[in-house]
Order: sequence, then structure tokens, then C-alpha cells
Amino acid sequence: MAIAAGGYLPDRPRPPWFGVALCALFVALIVGVFAGAFRTPRENPTLFEKRTATALPELPRTLAALADYTRRFERSFDDRFGLRGPLVRADHFAKAVVFGVSPVPKVLIGKSGWLYFKGEDAKAIDRWYRGSEALTDGEIAGLREELLRRNEFLAKRGIPFLVVIVPEKYSVYPEFLPDWAVPVAAQTSLDRIVADLLRHPQLKFIDLRGPLREAKGTERVYYRTDSHWNYLGAMVGYAELMREAMRLAPGLTMAPAPRPVYVPGIDYYSGDLAQMLGLSKELREEDVAPWSKILASAQTRCARRDKAAETKDVEVYVYQCPNAPPFTALVYRDSNAIPLIPMLAENFARSTYVSSAQLDAALVDRLKPDIVIEEMVERSLFSAVAQPFAR
Repeated sequence: MAIAAGGYLPDRPRPPWFGVALCALFVALIVGVFAGAFRTPRENPTLFEKRTATALPELPRTLAALADYTRRFERSFDDRFGLRGPLVRADHFAKAVVFGVSPVPKVLIGKSGWLYFKGEDAKAIDRWYRGSEALTDGEIAGLREELLRRNEFLAKRGIPFLVVIVPEKYSVYPEFLPDWAVPVAAQTSLDRIVADLLRHPQLKFIDLRGPLREAKGTERVYYRTDSHWNYLGAMVGYAELMREAMRLAPGLTMAPAPRPVYVPGIDYYSGDLAQMLGLSKELREEDVAPWSKILASAQTRCARRDKAAETKDVEVYVYQCPNAPPFTALVYRDSNAIPLIPMLAENFARSTYVSSAQLDAALVDRLKPDIVIEEMVERSLFSAVAQPFAR
């Protein structure tokens, strides 16, 4: 082929309809994308982003409203334009799967398909593992004093208090972190907190890092695609928790924890981190201890939910088990305790589970539990300081 003057290749001959078809395709895409913003979607187009799509603003009625209308319309349009979902998923797939780069700030992509949660502010891994934003001595002292206040309040009522610290995934499986994600301090924040709390033996706590690190040698105890431990990890935590609870409450016994049957090739799981990436269908893992089967077998256990005793508008679960020893428990917890609840509930005639980091003095005095357990994930330890106990 001859090279045209100026170094450009000559235009190839095209049929007469080509230009018209190209223009029509361009216009159709523009119209389709724009019209998509005004239709009612079958599902929330931003569901995997853990937020609600911005609603279309009302037409402005005043000059002041008109000045702000374009900004509000743009935010709504960005959430609703046609083909937004497929385009975002394609972008996330290319970045996460092809190039190994996270398209969202809160998810860190590790090795061998492992995903890590960087925290609600995307800085937890620096604060709690790497140490590049180390906690101050004053912050650690504030946590210790808050826990001691809670312990003192309960001790005056003859109620043992047990704090259970669930480690982050990177504290148990650091080997799958990217090569750059290494500690820059000799001690992690949790190392320093544990050392500080050990100087106050009246405060009973369990640091689950050791037992989980030991257990991972034979079982996978965290999900690869989720920020939480799996059911096997929860079983390890349950055993450690109950051993200490039985020491604090003589006469308490430990019910065996059932292990669900794993069926290779059938039992799969896609966790919250895969959902944050918008790739729950693409990023799946073998569910080696299917939690869904535990939920489906509730009728085989003694404990039953007492919904009549639960408080509306507050995430509180109450369980009663008539065959259990005559002990009661009050458990403050976060989402990591969800798989613990069926196991724990078998050990108490009545157990109450409160999704809060704030100890409620009135609730303690009303329930008069035999033991109070506070379960907290590593990165959320300072939730207790943010929600201090008030008598």
C-alpha cells in the first residue's frame, strides 16, 4: 500500500451508510445513558458500594435552589446513568483481577486471592499492623481506663467481666499481604495494648491472635474474600472464650460446637470484600465450613430466640436454652460474634447479645447477668473510648 504524503495512510473506502450508522450509534449511546438516569432500576445501582443511590432532585422553584440544582443533578446522574453497573463492574474486574490493583480505597488486594479490609477510614492497616500511624501512649491509656471503669462497675455487682479481642485478618495471615505491606514499628498497636493491659490483672481479656495463628496450620480460619473470620475461626474463639468464662463462673459448662459438612464443588462463598469490589460473582472461594448450614439447623439446638424480649429499633438478640446450666450472659459484640451466637447460646439459660460498644448500666442492673462478655475486633477497640460507659 502506498504511503500518502505527510506519512498518513489513505482512507479506506467505506459504504455510504457507514457514516449514518456511526452517528446513529453515537446518538443512541448518548440517549441511552441519559435516559437511564430517569428510569427506576430493578436494583440499587450502588448496592455493592454499601450506600444508597442519590435520588433525582426536585425541579428548582427558587433562584437559590436553581444555583444548587446542577450539582445535585450531577450526583444523581453519576449514580444512575445507563449501563453504569456493567461499566463499573468491567472497570473493577480489569483493575482487581487483571492488574491486581484495588479500585476501592477500603479493600487491599493481597496474594493468592486474599483480600484485606483497610478499615472504615482506609487507615486501619497502617494504624494496627504497619505502625506508620502508631497510637499514642495517651490513646492506649484512655482505652485501658475505660475498660477498667467497666470492670470496676461490674465487680461491685459481683459480675465477672471478660474482654475478647478478635484480631484482624492481617494479624493472622500477614503472609498474603502485598510485599510493601510490612511493619515499620517493632510492636503493633495491639502488642502495646496487650502489654499495657497485662499490668492490670483485675481486667480479664483474651487476645485470640495466638490460638488463631496456631489453628491456621491445619485449617483456614479466615475467609479470603471477607473481612471476618470463618466459622472455623469462630470455633477457635468460642473454645478460648468458654474456657476463660468457665474459670470466671464456676459451674458453667461448654457445649460442643457442631461443624457443618463441607461438600467440595458445591459449597462456595463470596464475602463482603468481594462485594465491595462489585465482583461477588467473579471472586468466590471454597466455604470449608458453611455457616449457612448452621443457620439452617437451628431446630437441632436447644437455644431459641425470644423475640418478645428483644427491644425494637435496637439490634439486640435474646436466646433461651432450658437445658443449659442456670447461668445468664450479657454479650456486647460486633459482626464477628454473629457465628459465635449459636455456640454461646447453648451454654446459658438466657443470653442477650447487644450490637454496641457502650456498656449500658441500666441494662446490666435489669438483667443481672452472671457474666458480661465484650467482644471487639482489633481495629474497633477504640469504639469503647468513643462510647464511654456512663453510670
